[in-house]
Amino acid sequence: MNRKLLHSGQVALIMVLIMTVISAVAVSVASRSTVETRIQEMNVENTEALLTAQAGLEESIAKNLPVSGNFGEGRQYQVTVGEVGSTGISTEKINPGEVFEVNLESALGVTGLKIYWKPVITGGAPALFISDVRSDQIIDYAYDTDGTGGFTRAVSGGALDGVNYNYSTPSPLSVSAGDSRLLRITVLGAAAFVGIEPIGGLLPPQSTTFRSVADVSSTAQSVVKYGIEYHESITDQLPSVFDYVLFSGGTINQ
Repeated sequence: MNRKLLHSGQVALIMVLIMTVISAVAVSVASRSTVETRIQEMNVENTEALLTAQAGLEESIAKNLPVSGNFGEGRQYQVTVGEVGSTGISTEKINPGEVFEVNLESALGVTGLKIYWKPVITGGAPALFISDVRSDQIIDYAYDTDGTGGFTRAVSGGALDGVNYNYSTPSPLSVSAGDSRLLRITVLGAAAFVGIEPIGGLLPPQSTTFRSVADVSSTAQSVVKYGIEYHESITDQLPSVFDYVLFSGGTINQ
C-alpha cells in the first residue's frame, strides 16, 4: 500500500513538473507573440506618421503657405513656414571644392561680413576663397590657417548662433550697400562648417524653412509624432555639383 502511494506521488510530481514546463513555454510564446504584434503595430504607426508629415510638407511647399489638416480620424498634420538667415548663417558641412552663396541684395545697413569656420574633422586645416560679386566687379579674398601661398592668415574664431568656430577673418569683409550682390565662399583643403555674421545691419532672408509635424493615434500611447524640416533657397542657389561640372569638365551622373 505504501509503495502504491509513493508511486502515485511520484507520478503526480512528474505531471506537475510537466505542466509547469508546458505553462512556461506557453507563456513565453504568448509573450513573444504579443511583443512581435506590438512591434508590427509600431512600424505601421511610424510609417503612417511619416507619410502624413510628408503629405503635409508637400502641400505646404506647393502653396508656399503654412497649412494644417488631417487624413481621417487620428492622423493630423501642421506645417509652419519661416524665413532664416537675416541675423546670421551657420552652414552644414561644406566639402572641399563646394561653394556656399550668400545673397546680399536688399541687405539693410550691412557694412561688413565676419566669416567664421572650423574643420569638420579634428586636425583638418580648411581654407576659404571668397568672392564679393558686385554689379561692376568681383573682389576676391583668400584665407588659410598659416598665411602662405598668397593667402591671408586667419585669426582665432568665435561663437555665432551657439556654434564655436576655430578661425575667422582678421576683420570683417567690407561690402557695398546696393552694389554687392552675392558672396561666394569656396572651401578648400578640408571639409568645414562656416558661419557668416552681418555687421551693422541685417541680411535679406536666405532660405525658407518648412517644418511639418504629424500626430497619429497610437494603440499603446496617446499619439505618435513625426517631424520633417525642409529648407529651400530663396535665391534658387544651385547645388555645388554644377560648379564642379562647369570648372572641371566633369559630368553629372545620377
